[in-house]
Amino acid sequence: MRRGLVVGLIAALLLLFVATPIRHHFAPRDADLFAEWRSGAVRADVAAIEAYLEREGVGDVLPIADILRSDARWRRCEAAEPFAVPPRHLWPAMVSTLRYVRDHVVPAVGPVRVVSGYRDPVANGCFRGAKASRHLRFAALDLIPERSLQREELIGALCPLHARTGSRFAVGLGIYNVTRFHIDTAGYRRWGADYRGATSPCA
Repeated sequence: MRRGLVVGLIAALLLLFVATPIRHHFAPRDADLFAEWRSGAVRADVAAIEAYLEREGVGDVLPIADILRSDARWRRCEAAEPFAVPPRHLWPAMVSTLRYVRDHVVPAVGPVRVVSGYRDPVANGCFRGAKASRHLRFAALDLIPERSLQREELIGALCPLHARTGSRFAVGLGIYNVTRFHIDTAGYRRWGADYRGATSPCA
């Protein structure tokens, strides 16, 4: 009797696993996911924003898939989509941020990868972003260095850079846990992992 109960329980668990959507278990690689997404209903919008960034001279700074990425953690949020195209009136805000990344951040820390770009309000809420997050305005990028850097090295490169150039280019610099950091060009300020200026490692 007890054995039959155990067998039945195992069968029920297996059935539950098979019936569970595979989005969080066996998600495709993000590059493949982006290729599939951009070939669908957003094809014209993605082509338009690529052309716009190219005309502004920043089309080759970072991959468009990264810039339109909501957050690398999107699989943790059922409501969040992996990619989104921002409204057209927001596009100019990213131009100055990409220029700053190209001209100042990369020379200081080396090549970078985007872990969060444009977030629509649903994604921003899901990732517990600030209510006035510059990601909502398509002005911000969360980045990580491509090369291996210690956190102390990253801080040692970014803090003096922000002190020298942040005010001139209206740069917001957030340094989070490990080597994830935020760059925008929508207001001169700095903060730490809890979004408070007092906890910035540059303070």
